[in-house]
Amino acid sequence: MLDFLFGIPGAFLRFCNSLTGNYVIALFLFAIVVEIVLLPFSIKQQKNQIRQAKLRPKEMAIRNKYKGRTDQATQQKVQNEIMEMYQRENFNPMQGCLPLLIQIPIIMALYNVVINPLRYICGLSAETITALNAYIPTLEGYADFAARGNETIKQLNIIRQLGVDTFAQIEGFAEKITSIDDLPNFDFFGLLNLAETPAFLEFNWLLIIPVLTFVVSFFSSRITRKFTYQPTTSENDKQAGCSNAMVDFAMPAMSVWISFIVPGAIGVYWMFKNIVTLLKQMIIAKLMPIPRVTEEDIRAAEQEVNMSNRQRKKQEKVRSLHHIDDEEYMQKQDGAQEEEAAAESPASAGPIAPAPLKEDSPEQKEKKKK
Repeated sequence: MLDFLFGIPGAFLRFCNSLTGNYVIALFLFAIVVEIVLLPFSIKQQKNQIRQAKLRPKEMAIRNKYKGRTDQATQQKVQNEIMEMYQRENFNPMQGCLPLLIQIPIIMALYNVVINPLRYICGLSAETITALNAYIPTLEGYADFAARGNETIKQLNIIRQLGVDTFAQIEGFAEKITSIDDLPNFDFFGLLNLAETPAFLEFNWLLIIPVLTFVVSFFSSRITRKFTYQPTTSENDKQAGCSNAMVDFAMPAMSVWISFIVPGAIGVYWMFKNIVTLLKQMIIAKLMPIPRVTEEDIRAAEQEVNMSNRQRKKQEKVRSLHHIDDEEYMQKQDGAQEEEAAAESPASAGPIAPAPLKEDSPEQKEKKKK
C-alpha cells in the first residue's frame, strides 16, 4: 500500500524531471499540482472562515455580556455559551484544519521518494536494489567514491559516475534504467546536490536552503494572515499580537531545523509550497472575501443574545402551514399566550371584584310596598 502511495509522486517527479531536465522545476510543478488537488479543501476552508466571520457579532456580544469579569468560572461560562451558539448555528470551527492535516502525509511521501529515488522514481524492485547493495561494494575503488547522503543516494551517484552499463548484469536493472537520463538528476547547475543534507561540516551552497526556508516561511505566514479570518477581540488584541509574533518565528525556525535533517529537495519543496499556497490564498480571498463586522452588527447581536428565553422561543416558533402568511392569526396566538400566562401568574391578578347584588323578586317587592 505504501509503495503504491509513494509511487504516485515518484512517477510524477520522474516525468517532470525527464520533461524539464531540472529537478528544481520538477519540485515546483509538484507543489503546484498538490495545491490544485487540495483546492476543494481550501475553498471549503474559506467558506468555513466566512461562516465564522458572520457569527462573529454574536460571539462578541456574548463576550461583552461578561466584560470585565476575568475569573475562571466566568471565562468557562463564556466559552460554553459560544460553543452552544455554534451548535445552534450548526457550525464546526475545526473544519478548517483538514487541509493542514492532509499536508502531513504528502510531506512524508515526498520524503520517502527523495531518499529512495531508485525505488520510487526509477521503479526498481526491492530485489534489484538488494542486488545492487551486494554488488556495489565489490567494485574496484568503491572506497574512493565520495558521496554524502544515505546509502541509496550514494548508490545513485555511483551509478551515474560509472555508467549504467556497469550494472546491466543485475536482474531487473536494465528493464528500468537504460541510460543516465533515466536517473533523477538532483544536481542544480553544479552548485547544489539536492539529494544531500545541509550541514555545517564544510561550507557549501546547500546552507542557503535553510536560510531561504526561514525567509519564505516567515513572510508567507505574515502575508497569509492578512487574507484569512483572525478571531481576535479588542480585549485581547495585545495578547493575540504576541501569540502571532511567536508563531511567526516558531514555525519558520522549525522549518529551518527540519531543513538540516532532510535532503535539500525537501527544503526546496517547502519553499515552493509556501509560495504557491500564498498565491492561492490571495486569489481565493479576492473571489470569496471575508465579511467585515460593523458596530451595527454587534448591537443587533447583543439584542438577540440579551433577549429572554421566552422571546427567543417565540422568534424561533414554526408557523402553522395553514396560517403561514396570516399576521393577524399570529398576533391572536401571541395575545392568547400572554393572557394564558397572566392567568397562570398569581402576581399578575388584579383585586377581586365584588359579586353583583341579587335583585328582589316581584312578590318580595309587593310585600315591601305594603
